[in-house]
Amino acid sequence: MGKAIINVSNDFFDVGGTEGDVMYSFTGNCGIKRDSVLYGKTINLSDMYDTMLDGVREFLFGGEFVSIIDKSKCKICISPIIRTYTTKKYGISIENVYSKIQGNLTGTTMTVDTLFNELKVKYGITGMDWMYLYNNVTKFYTDDVDILEYMVNRLLSNEIYEYFVTEYNLRTVGVVKKMRPCIRNNVSIDESCNLIKMQWNNGGSKDITLSNFVKSYNQWWMQKTGAKNKNRSDIKDYDLLLNGRSVTAVFPVYCPVFSNLRMNYTGIDFDGKNNLKKCSEIAGYNDKGETWSAASIDRIDSNKGYSYDNIRIISHYANGLKNVGNIDQMRRLVQYMDEQNSYF
Repeated sequence: MGKAIINVSNDFFDVGGTEGDVMYSFTGNCGIKRDSVLYGKTINLSDMYDTMLDGVREFLFGGEFVSIIDKSKCKICISPIIRTYTTKKYGISIENVYSKIQGNLTGTTMTVDTLFNELKVKYGITGMDWMYLYNNVTKFYTDDVDILEYMVNRLLSNEIYEYFVTEYNLRTVGVVKKMRPCIRNNVSIDESCNLIKMQWNNGGSKDITLSNFVKSYNQWWMQKTGAKNKNRSDIKDYDLLLNGRSVTAVFPVYCPVFSNLRMNYTGIDFDGKNNLKKCSEIAGYNDKGETWSAASIDRIDSNKGYSYDNIRIISHYANGLKNVGNIDQMRRLVQYMDEQNSYF
C-alpha cells in the first residue's frame, strides 16, 4: 500500500492514493458537520487510519491515557475514551474510519479487543507495553489470546513465581473459554470468560483468570485484606505495613518459623492435599530438603485483633499449628509432648 502524508496538526487535504487504498469523500450525509476540517474533502482513509493508530498507541502507552482515566471504571473506558480522543484530534473517530475501511458504511462498534488486534497487527505483540496498562488500571480486560499469554509469561518472570517456574516448570499451555458465574446489577449470571491454562511438572494444572494472577506483594496484600476479609480492614494500607522496611523484610522468602518451607504467594496450590503431609514430614528438618507452604497473615498474639504491630507473614502450615492456642498453651503442649516422648 502506498503512503500519502497527512499532517494531523492542520486540516486534512485532498490526497492521492494508490491501488488498494480506501478513498472517501466526506459530505453531510456521513455525519460530518460543515465546520469540520474534513467536510467536502476526499481523504485517503488508509493513510488516515495508519496515522490514527500511531496516535492511539502513543496515547494509550505513553502516559496520557493513564493520567486521565477513572480507574474504577477502566474495564469499560478504553473504547469510549479512544473515540473521544481521535474525534477531537482528527475530526472523526477511529471507530468511524475503521468501519468505512471495512466497507460497513452504517458503522460498527470498535471493541477494545478489535482495537488491540489492530495495534498488534501493525506493531507486533511486543510493540506495546501491555503490562504498563495492566499495572496502571484497576480492571484490565481482554479476550485476545496472544495478549493474555504474553502478559502471563511476563508475570511468571516476577520473583513471586521464580521458585515454582524453576522447581516445578510452571508454565502456560494455552487459553480456554469457560462459563463462570458473574454478578451484574446484583443479579447472578453466567458469563463467558477466557482462562489461562497453567501446568506444572507433577501433573498438576489449573485454569486461571488474568485477574487472579498475583502480580506483586502489594496485590497479594490487597487480596488478603480486601472486602472478603472484613476483620482485616484495619491493616489494608500497604505503605503503612512496610513503614519504611524493605519488601523482603515484610514478605519473607522462607517461613520465619520453619526455614525450609518456601513461602508461596502465588495463590496456586501445586500439590493439593499432599502439601500438608509434605510440610509435616519436612518442616524443621533441614536435612530433608524443602517444600512450599502458602503464605498467610499471622496474629502474633491470637487473643488480639489484626493491627500492624500484631501481625507478620508466616507459612500457612506454621500458622495452622498455632492458631488454636496462645503461647502459654503452646508451652504446656510442648512440655506434655516432651514428657510423653521421654517414655520411649
